[in-house]
Amino acid sequence: MLKNIVRLEFTVADKVYHFMCDNDAPIEHIKEALFQCQKYIGQVEDNIRAQIEAQKVAEIKVPDDPPVEAQDVQS
Repeated sequence: MLKNIVRLEFTVADKVYHFMCDNDAPIEHIKEALFQCQKYIGQVEDNIRAQIEAQKVAEIKVPDDPPVEAQDVQS
């Protein structure tokens, strides 16, 4: 089966990115697909931030009870 597609190519910071879709895709659908892609990337970023925060919390040591100093007992 042959199918015509549209491939948009973007270069950002010397990296090449492609977006492909049917050549007859409505603009509204393309915009929605890109929005869903951004939403997905946002969720990935949120998960990474949550993991970093969890690691920071785990690294914070809870201070132990202060050491009990020997008290001079006079008899």
